[in-house]
Amino acid sequence: MHARPHPPPANGRGPVLAWALYDWGNSAFATTVMAGFFPLFFKQFWSAGTDAAVSTARLGLANSLAGLGVALATPVLGAMADRGSARKRFLLTFAALGIISTAALPLVASGHWQLAALLYVLATIGFSGGNIFYDALITAVTSEELLERVSSLGYALGYLGGGLLFALNVWMTLSPATFGLADASQAVRLAFVTVGLWWGLFSVPLVLWVREPPRRAGPARRLPGPLPSRRP
Repeated sequence: MHARPHPPPANGRGPVLAWALYDWGNSAFATTVMAGFFPLFFKQFWSAGTDAAVSTARLGLANSLAGLGVALATPVLGAMADRGSARKRFLLTFAALGIISTAALPLVASGHWQLAALLYVLATIGFSGGNIFYDALITAVTSEELLERVSSLGYALGYLGGGLLFALNVWMTLSPATFGLADASQAVRLAFVTVGLWWGLFSVPLVLWVREPPRRAGPARRLPGPLPSRRP
């Protein structure tokens, strides 16, 4: 007897790739902003002239507020993702919040740490909230038998995409003249803009090619077991 082949993805390979490319795009926020430049730039530019202990406390406050906002919203958003039929709409709403807030960071003048912290909190909520609906949307692009394979594709592309843009942004700060920039400060501010553009650009395939089926009567379709976790 021949082995039974895996069923094809529910929406085809194009929507699967479009779904995974969102991870390629939004992971740049985790690498360039969260792990890379925001903590340093917050202390050296937006908290310029402030004692190191004070700037560290301010950064800790921003991270705490972002974490608290995500923690409070996650149970509600998770329930909406499980039972709703507007996961794509919510995903794009949170993505827009993250993209706009990130791209606006370069507009914050030196010393205005409060506004920088607010934009960072909003961007983090957009990033994390979007990921809740992104993970839930996987059931719209593939069958249950292929969930883990497709999720791993998104996870891998996330590391590649986020790492690629981060490497480019580091190069920009180390050699700003190569990119026609005045100094490293200007390079970091441009890096925030590139994250917003990268995130937005690689959200377009999901907008165009992923179609969320209408909600059916009965219990919500849940993911069968844990999938690879996303970045923070």
